[in-house]
Amino acid sequence: MIISALSEDARTGITEIAALANVSRATAYNRIKRLTDDGIIRGYSVIADHARMGLGVTALVLISGSQPDWRANREVLSSYPEVEYCWYVVGSADIVLLVRVADTDQLRDLILTRLQSLPGVTATQTLTVIDEVVHRPVVRPAED
Repeated sequence: MIISALSEDARTGITEIAALANVSRATAYNRIKRLTDDGIIRGYSVIADHARMGLGVTALVLISGSQPDWRANREVLSSYPEVEYCWYVVGSADIVLLVRVADTDQLRDLILTRLQSLPGVTATQTLTVIDEVVHRPVVRPAED
């Protein structure tokens, strides 16, 4: 209940969370502290409208390459401000990036100039997002 309330609005106050969870304020505070200390809650964030911020192009970039270079590329990929998510994956690609840029010129620069010049990168594939249908900040286990 606490995670559900905070995922809908991270600014929800302790008093309201306590009422929703049917516990005292102190209990709600202690549970949030324990969830944070245990690493279940890792932080609080803002859900931004990227298009309104001038980042109208969203893409998934799949990167393939040689394994020895991936550790060295972690820091480089983390430093790119366009990268919202970076996953190392198993399958037809080795890395998947979720990137947000202003336009296709910036996307081209990111892919052709910066990503394809990284050590060990042998191929990239880009999937341009045309509509974001679901964006859940927290996914809860399905109830039986």
